Amino acid sequence: MAKTPPHPPGASEGRKPLSADQCPHLGREYNHFAGPHLENPYPFFEQLRKEAPVTFNPMLGMWLISRYDDVISVLNNPTAYSSAGVATTSVDRLTPEAQAILGPGPIIHDSPLNMDPPVHTRMKRLLQRGFTLAKVSRQEERVRQLTNALIDGFIHEGRVDLVQRFTHPLPAQVILNMVGVPQEDVEKVRRWSGSLFGLIFADIPPTVQPAMARDVVEYRNYCTQLIEQRRRQPQEDLTSDLVQAEPDGEALTMPELISLIGGSLLAAGHETTSAQLSIAVKNLLEHPERWQQLREDRTLIPKALEECMRLEGVAPGMVRTAIQDVEVGGVLLPKGSRLFLVYGSANRDEAHFKDPEHFDPHRENMQHLNFSRGIHFCLGAPLARLELRVALEQLIERIPGMRLVPGQDYGYHQEMLILRAIRQLQVEWTVS
Repeated sequence: MAKTPPHPPGASEGRKPLSADQCPHLGREYNHFAGPHLENPYPFFEQLRKEAPVTFNPMLGMWLISRYDDVISVLNNPTAYSSAGVATTSVDRLTPEAQAILGPGPIIHDSPLNMDPPVHTRMKRLLQRGFTLAKVSRQEERVRQLTNALIDGFIHEGRVDLVQRFTHPLPAQVILNMVGVPQEDVEKVRRWSGSLFGLIFADIPPTVQPAMARDVVEYRNYCTQLIEQRRRQPQEDLTSDLVQAEPDGEALTMPELISLIGGSLLAAGHETTSAQLSIAVKNLLEHPERWQQLREDRTLIPKALEECMRLEGVAPGMVRTAIQDVEVGGVLLPKGSRLFLVYGSANRDEAHFKDPEHFDPHRENMQHLNFSRGIHFCLGAPLARLELRVALEQLIERIPGMRLVPGQDYGYHQEMLILRAIRQLQVEWTVS
């Protein structure tokens, strides 16, 4: 399939950009917040790729880009597409009482996710020092300890909601431990961060907003105290890494540090990893032969996890804004167009993946988009992969006979545009 040119041509070619009302109507059917497109969007994605690979969705106010090569062409061209506004942190939609509690300005400083160069370049460079491969590798023993401690808490019960007891708390404990949060503070930090992300991404009832706003203020203060403490007494943790200035004296500001420690690290290191671990285990147990295959050959676990992420990743897509008139998939779009890059569709594109609906842990091409691509490739990918691998290794070793409780509702939900998850995963096994 022909790829979109790296430098998109504009109206100078004599063509006019396509307007929303001129595009195929198929895109108007898409609603990934509810209904069949939430539960199982993949048949619709296949139809999109074949019939309307570039089409407009009025509910989102965005153009859906569903083919792999078109998505890659956008991700690899930050000069034509902006990441600003991927995740809004505005207080405008909150009640006056909640706004007064939060104070002026955004709820929290922007993160690298919705920054463009050169600001993004600086932020990513300073953040990278906490995520070197050597530092991530040194976390394996601690991740395994935390994993086994959680399993110890329910292994004799014979049945458990794996989301509540394992897949949700594990990534939170790992990243909070890396940040330097004491164990006794973990639960309140998780509550505070839940309030933060709720106010940013979710439609929160007015009556609840003031209490959540107070949580956010407490969270900011907690992060500030932790940062100031590490400046005085550095330790072996991520906060200490981030507060250190570069040799030339460049350092992150306090609002930037609070955003990275209180927002970005928990979002990338907790919510997404938790959601992905839940869905990966679900997918493996839904097909017992997959679980059995990993029981017999645990060296397949890393590739099996990559294949799980390709088949059902928790990142439905990502947002970009055209800085100029652009051409995507042969369609000319006007400057200012908002694009939703449908990762869930691109990861099953038959033009890029052979037999894309088939689970194959031996697949040679594992280039899925769950960690994005280009300058915004997720810095936390090595840590997420480590957590996923260790968690699955220990589940298979300690509860090899785990199986799904039949007839359950997994509770798919998507309050955030860029995160799809399940609320529960009921599993059972025979206690020996």
